Amino acid sequence: MTRLVRTVVVVSVMAAAVAIYAGVAAGHNGGGNGNGHGDRHGGKHRGNAVLDASLAPSQIGDPTFHGVGPGGAPWVLKRGSVELKSKGRLELRVRGLVIPPPTGNGTPGPVTTINASLYCGDNADTTAADTSDTVPLDQNGNARIEDRSFIVPSTCLAPVILVHPNGAPLVYIAVDGWRSS
Repeated sequence: MTRLVRTVVVVSVMAAAVAIYAGVAAGHNGGGNGNGHGDRHGGKHRGNAVLDASLAPSQIGDPTFHGVGPGGAPWVLKRGSVELKSKGRLELRVRGLVIPPPTGNGTPGPVTTINASLYCGDNADTTAADTSDTVPLDQNGNARIEDRSFIVPSTCLAPVILVHPNGAPLVYIAVDGWRSS
């Protein structure tokens, strides 16, 4: 009788372990930090977005990307995001993109408008796409670009979005990516 009880207990424990493992495996999203829906940023599902990223402010010592150098001040950014859809819609938002003291006075300084460019490849010095217009950047460093005619190439390896001040294509003040505070 004791042998039968031990066999039943062992089988029960193994069945429970298999059930737990199966439940964990079914809920696993591949080890990413997203929500399991292809959005690595944990937000809501973005549909046909080909790029969905946060933005980082430029710093004086940042690298040059595609022949475009960082702005001449240490910018800060409270919040920034960019989403590019395959059918040519770009949505870019910045909140608090300013030059802090002691370099600046906590405003965007002389920057009153922004626009954005997409670069593809590892060292291309020409843009793959540009926003059609510049948009106002208010004194709090807030702006929103919505461009529905952003031309997206069929292939774009190593994409980089650069945010330009006052339409200056050879300078960026924000770039897709992140910076720890």
